[in-house]
Amino acid sequence: MNTKTILMTIAGGAALVCSTGCEKENGMAGAPAMPPVPVGVMNMVQQDVTLYQTWFGHLRGVQEAAIRPEVSGKLLRQVYRDGSMCRQGDVLFQIDPASYQAAVDMAAANLEAAKASVLRAQAACEQVDQDVARYSKLVQSGTVSEKNYTDALQAQKEARAARCAAEAQVSQAKANLENAQINLDRCTIRAPFTGLASKSTASTGELLSASGQPLTTMSSIDPIRVDFAVPTKQLVERFAGSGYNPAEQGSPIKEFRLLLDGGAEFPHPGKVVAVDSEVSRSTGTIYFIGEIPNPNHTLRSGTAVRVRAVTGVEKDAFLVPTRALIASMNHRYIYIVAPDKTPVGVDVKPGGTLVLDMPDGKGGQAPMLMQVVYASAGSMAEKLREIGYENPADAPVVVEGSQMAEKYAQANRAMRMQGATAGFGTVAPAPFQYTVPVSTTPSVTAQGSQH
Repeated sequence: MNTKTILMTIAGGAALVCSTGCEKENGMAGAPAMPPVPVGVMNMVQQDVTLYQTWFGHLRGVQEAAIRPEVSGKLLRQVYRDGSMCRQGDVLFQIDPASYQAAVDMAAANLEAAKASVLRAQAACEQVDQDVARYSKLVQSGTVSEKNYTDALQAQKEARAARCAAEAQVSQAKANLENAQINLDRCTIRAPFTGLASKSTASTGELLSASGQPLTTMSSIDPIRVDFAVPTKQLVERFAGSGYNPAEQGSPIKEFRLLLDGGAEFPHPGKVVAVDSEVSRSTGTIYFIGEIPNPNHTLRSGTAVRVRAVTGVEKDAFLVPTRALIASMNHRYIYIVAPDKTPVGVDVKPGGTLVLDMPDGKGGQAPMLMQVVYASAGSMAEKLREIGYENPADAPVVVEGSQMAEKYAQANRAMRMQGATAGFGTVAPAPFQYTVPVSTTPSVTAQGSQH
């Protein structure tokens, strides 16, 4: 009799031969048997999932300033310690004030001289006022000529003008004194706000120039500012149809957390305080500005961080362990054990991840990284019903041995294409032994060994 034979190699393991069209009485004679392969499974989980998004950002001070000298002079000393926290008004540097103190003294002397000039001009005004008052009576009686009276009036105008000029000189002298005092005060460079002062760039005795190179920089870091960019596509997808109005409600993200190196979460939550008004044309992102408490000053300006925020809640999400997903040709698959004990591949799209405390198979609990999955076509619930499960919690998902399950499914399809009526099971009735892997929930098909 004619025999159609297919030779398959499973994951580099034993070669399996399936014969179809043989006489029933011959059975499986001559076909090598494959021992059951252990495959770990756990039941799918369905529950409400808090949705998170993570973005990259940078830390910077809420206030940042380059501290430059505003006057020229020799640097007498650096008062603060490099890298220390300085309070607003603390002295940072001292420039030699000698020449500026002399300028103040000179301006003060000029002011006193100007005040004396005012007194003299005031006395002159009083004298000519008396002359005008006396001549006005005498000119009527003819004792004084009209010219004398006219000359007195002219002298009165000149005296008043001189007094005004003297008073202006006083105002100018006051301004000069104030300016000299400002320059003297600028010899003492103080912290403009409370924050960290970086290392100094100048040395004692160095000649500084006004508005020269920065002597140091300061950054206020409690709270500290967080700048991060969010793709506009994410905002549209997440908040479309939610009634969110940016003009009225401001940022759709109210609170966030910082993820530090190694994935550790910073203990204090941050708040978004502003959102940029424009979208970046080059990156398609919009910038968010947040602030986060930093009481121990562990966060420093310039640090790259990850920002994570809650963007919503998904009802009745389908979750599987992240290790259950396998990649093939730009697709992601999970394998579900059908009621007939054969693995069935489902093309899925991965969603967010989260850590759940799951039974560890030893009577305890252990954290497990879980992945939200969506069916690439249709709904996941429909896919499960097609496989034979109404309740997602009854659907065993292959967690360990996914590659073997994938090859089994490929072999099964090939066998059916060759006319086999019972798939791969015609050769090996028990190709897999379904067991519970560590840190998984019990599976219905994993109760005992596959028979």
